[in-house]
Amino acid sequence: MSFDLDSFSKDLGWTISGVSDLHVPIELKDQYQEWLRKYKGPQMQYLERRMEERLDPLRYFPKAKAILCFGLYYFPGWAEGPVKVSNYSWGEDYHRVLKEKLQKTERALRDQFPELESKLCVDTAPVLEKFWAQRAGLGWQGKNTLLLHPRHGSSLFLGEILINLSPETFKRKPVMTDHCGSCRRCLDACPTDALQAYVLDAKKCISYWTLEHRTEFSDDTPNFHNWIAGCDICQEVCPWNRKLIPLEDSEALSFQKLQGSDIEDPNWPQRIESKAISYVPKENWKRNLDWIQRAKDGKDTSQRKS
Repeated sequence: MSFDLDSFSKDLGWTISGVSDLHVPIELKDQYQEWLRKYKGPQMQYLERRMEERLDPLRYFPKAKAILCFGLYYFPGWAEGPVKVSNYSWGEDYHRVLKEKLQKTERALRDQFPELESKLCVDTAPVLEKFWAQRAGLGWQGKNTLLLHPRHGSSLFLGEILINLSPETFKRKPVMTDHCGSCRRCLDACPTDALQAYVLDAKKCISYWTLEHRTEFSDDTPNFHNWIAGCDICQEVCPWNRKLIPLEDSEALSFQKLQGSDIEDPNWPQRIESKAISYVPKENWKRNLDWIQRAKDGKDTSQRKS
């Protein structure tokens, strides 16, 4: 009898889960390399490292026979202030939250399967998370390139465990079909034209410029439309996010209506030290805020859409 991963994982606090074999389509390598060639941001070279491991989990963990994928719902609400931070970062740093939960899950799995050998993965590992989550039945990759689930929308943190057990050990889910249909809301709403259907041009993406870009801005830098760290526009307009119920988290909600004065406060670094955005250098917060102010003052910030 196959092991019920869903019931097991929900008892451990996960929202959804699934399992996939490790078959990698031949075309995936070409697609990934083409994306890097055309669309990666100038300072995203880290995506080119450990390429063989990214494209083949067996290079990363040779004993692996399957990958367990887990999703954790996090939706806290949408940003409403004159200065906005992406809502994934309002709560505790998801890397730490996921790692602790994956470790707990690994221990519980070993109680069930003493022969288990495994490797834990969060988004810092060389694993194509959205690809495997889709293969495991956790959702489909939408036109905004994010994993979408009919109930949880795009508000899922993803974590994985590579295991030496057969995927047939567990109850399998069918791969979820694409439910984006003819909808273009995310494509049309993106103010910098960073989205084509199912393709993100990171060179145009506000999230890239505010979070990843480390040097001074140039003529290619777009208008940030009040986003100082990340951007949720393509998620805000997605119909699958319409009915999301916010989690009750007063600390997270304190980030919902940020002012420029919050960013300029000397205590801002301490306020975000436990957040996923704590890695953004102090000087970049000021740089980003200045860029937002330039747009408000009517100065050219290479805005692609009015």
